[in-house]
Amino acid sequence: MNRTSLEYNHILTEFFHTERVWTYTLEKIQKACEHFWNPQDTYKCIHIAGTNGKGSVSKMIFQILKESGKKVWVFTSPHLIDIRERFETERWLIGEYDFMKYAEEIIEYGNDLSYFEKCTLLAFLYFRDQWCEYSIIEVGIWWRLDSTNIINPIISVITSIGYDHMELLGNTLEEIAEEKWGIIKPQIPVILYEQNPTLETIAQERGSQIIFPKKRQIITNLLWEHQIKNANIAYEAGRYLWINDEKIRKSLMNVDHHGRMEYIFPNLLIDWAHNEAGLRELKKYLETLRKNPSNRIEYCFNLKQGKSSKLITDMFPEIWNWTIVEWENPLLIDPYLLSDEMQRYWKKTGISSIKNIFAESKNHPETLFVIFWSLYLLGDVLKEKNGYI
Repeated sequence: MNRTSLEYNHILTEFFHTERVWTYTLEKIQKACEHFWNPQDTYKCIHIAGTNGKGSVSKMIFQILKESGKKVWVFTSPHLIDIRERFETERWLIGEYDFMKYAEEIIEYGNDLSYFEKCTLLAFLYFRDQWCEYSIIEVGIWWRLDSTNIINPIISVITSIGYDHMELLGNTLEEIAEEKWGIIKPQIPVILYEQNPTLETIAQERGSQIIFPKKRQIITNLLWEHQIKNANIAYEAGRYLWINDEKIRKSLMNVDHHGRMEYIFPNLLIDWAHNEAGLRELKKYLETLRKNPSNRIEYCFNLKQGKSSKLITDMFPEIWNWTIVEWENPLLIDPYLLSDEMQRYWKKTGISSIKNIFAESKNHPETLFVIFWSLYLLGDVLKEKNGYI
């Protein structure tokens, strides 16, 4: 039976809906998994966490195992355009029909699960039924009560610790690290990119081997030097899984990871720099381009409702050229209100739509246009690109 896009969108709306107030506990997801015979225990899991870099490392390890001929699946979040991006096999994304089938099963089970818990359960079920050998599971907001944290991994990976989701995790790096101990499982090795006394103490108490990646000279197809750090983490995971060096290095040149310092046109760059560490890396990269006086850069952004602009105004100087992206979405701040606020820091702040920014980039090839910060915004940029070409 053919199922229409209308039906797909209807099921997606139901899937997104939840009837309960969000609470941070593992009880709901544990109970749901028990109802479905614990699908998460039927394959080898690799658990990836971190303030920054966990998405890139997940996709890198996925590519390494994929090119090594393994039956591997990866669960990441969030998505840019379509929810199905979260559930990827070594051959394709989950199909619309399969997504609807599993979503209906979960909806029938009950709507007391959160949206992310439903996504996590769907991944567990789909991977089991596809006879997955390895699954790479990226955490959501990454803490001990994240719904992915009921898995029993063969290895855990912590890419970085930084200031993000502080309203949930704490105000200092030590407090944030304390909330992240849950990913370190007893007797299970953990890859730590950098030393962290809190996490190292917990790992030692739990008898978990700590692996610090070697600093290798690695090339990856993903842009900028912070991806070399991520590649070294993925390399170490590949070596732990007995993948040979040549295969790892080759795989790291074929990683598919959209929205992270990605040129979608020769002079239009998008990046999901949504926290301090991400903004710092983006700024470092753009400053290398600004060393050439002939390089003109136009910075285009918008913020999710509730997010503060202080990070951006503190980090970027007044003299740079700014555009607030106009976008009819209730999740983002009204561009005119944001523009008024920004003019207290920057004298020249314009407002433009995504479509107009595309046209400007075409008409002014000498200028680099950079669209960044909001994942919701980047998703619409990619949708617009698909219709623009």
